[in-house]
Amino acid sequence: MPASIIYLLLLVGLSLSVPDEKAFVLAASRPTENAMLSDSASSNQPISQNSSSETAVAPQKPGSNATPEAPEGFTIMKLKKKESLARFCGQDSVCQALFMKVNRYDRRHIPAGKTVLFPVDIEKASAYVPIPQVLDDSRGEREIRVYLDQQYFGAYEDGKLLFWGPVSSGKKSRPTWPGKFFVNYKQRYKRSIKYHNAPMPYSINYSGGYFIHEQSLPGYPASHGCIRLLMTDAKKLFNWVTIGDPVTVQ
Repeated sequence: MPASIIYLLLLVGLSLSVPDEKAFVLAASRPTENAMLSDSASSNQPISQNSSSETAVAPQKPGSNATPEAPEGFTIMKLKKKESLARFCGQDSVCQALFMKVNRYDRRHIPAGKTVLFPVDIEKASAYVPIPQVLDDSRGEREIRVYLDQQYFGAYEDGKLLFWGPVSSGKKSRPTWPGKFFVNYKQRYKRSIKYHNAPMPYSINYSGGYFIHEQSLPGYPASHGCIRLLMTDAKKLFNWVTIGDPVTVQ
């Protein structure tokens, strides 16, 4: 067989044995069918009615860029630049409250470019609850329970959810530690001793220098270890809870 033919055969064999790099990269970056099914299923878990061990999944993990699943009564929308609550809720205070509550933002931290949940059916959206409505491990007549992964809190009476709202817990470098605590004292007009005299309205102390109080909510953990609430929730929780009530952070 001529040498030229042998050389051509060798080239063909080598080209067939080398994988297409571009195709390999695309295949590696594409999620498998099982992965997509798993993600979809996890975001549609039913809200627990009986047990804190079957915690409902939040609409979107705080700080995540993933597209959330829309609970009943909500739709998914992407925020534009210079967006405000007044622009897409008008003067509807219930719409505004629901938007801040489920997305974990206050009025000053409505971020452009983020995908959020927007209430389109107020009645159905108002019925949405992303945390357990009944605790099977209740610690007392009244209990504050903070869900760090979901960034929500719940106020429970005799193990049944009375009201709930969003939080912003400690950032990675200043985490909010999980554990079982009790309300030590309350202070309506407290200011931070450690952080530039920052205001901490409606402060509830539950452990050393850790408080539950009103402060900004940017939609993700951002505090120095305290648990931040919206003003309406901070005032309501402050007036409801009593000294000695259990606080569970998990």
